[in-house]
Amino acid sequence: MQIEPITQDGLGDLALLLAAPDGQYRDLPQVVAHDDAPGHHGMAILCPQKIAEGPIQISTLERHPHSAQTFFAVSKTRWLVCLMPSQADGAPDIGEARCFVAGIGDAVCIHTNVWHAGLTVLDADARIAMMMWRSQSGEDGVVHTLETPLSFRL
Repeated sequence: MQIEPITQDGLGDLALLLAAPDGQYRDLPQVVAHDDAPGHHGMAILCPQKIAEGPIQISTLERHPHSAQTFFAVSKTRWLVCLMPSQADGAPDIGEARCFVAGIGDAVCIHTNVWHAGLTVLDADARIAMMMWRSQSGEDGVVHTLETPLSFRL
């Protein structure tokens, strides 16, 4: 699998690369998008550790059927954004997986129901802010373990 620099064209309809064109204010309602499931908005600071040198292995994926999930780096580091749509049966479509390198200036809103890898930071331990709707049902975090992990190098 190839890893590419993050762009909106590359993300397609799986996610939104958050930006303020020309330095102007831009309202971004997508970052708090959710369905009618009862819950509340949540924001957390996550502290993932740098991955070990060598091939990158992704063995689990997750998706959020009730809400979008937005990430932005608080500390200076590069991080991996690995996304894929669902197949007709709801399983991740591994053949359509796309992986990108994001950095300190990037913020990404992963759309509802899009499969994605957990946070993978590349250069140093990190602090990354995450915002999403926290569904009270407990059904908004679907995890899938891959039979064969995705493996690639930078």
